[in-house]
Amino acid sequence: MGGAVPEPGEAASVLPGMGALRRVLVVEDDDFISADIACTLDESGFNVAGTAQSLGAAMRFVRDNTGQFDCALVDIDLGGESCQPLAASLDGLNVPYLLVTAHSEDVVRELGFRAPVIEKPFQAVQLSNRLSGLFVREPQEA
Repeated sequence: MGGAVPEPGEAASVLPGMGALRRVLVVEDDDFISADIACTLDESGFNVAGTAQSLGAAMRFVRDNTGQFDCALVDIDLGGESCQPLAASLDGLNVPYLLVTAHSEDVVRELGFRAPVIEKPFQAVQLSNRLSGLFVREPQEA
């Protein structure tokens, strides 16, 4: 699931269009947190392509809007439902995503997720950096 974000100082190349406004799907079951994240993303130069507060709504958004968003920010626990089906769908579409959780990264790994994780609470700059990192990749061998 999702690619790893390079550590500071690691060599990486930028995907074409990195400067373009990135369209983000926000999947968060708490309305207040969702609105706060959307505002933070907007202020950080991202475009919120849509929001979903449940697994079903997120799955419908992905199905109906394929190609209309560049990445997703996904709460791991959506009102008691695991985001696992959504993660599998995003993986199948090669859409990078960042998992949001109040759990430690170790717990997330034990649940079987391999995508990058950001732990709540987080600062706006952390969120922006982690999302931007989804579009950075290691240089390919010639």
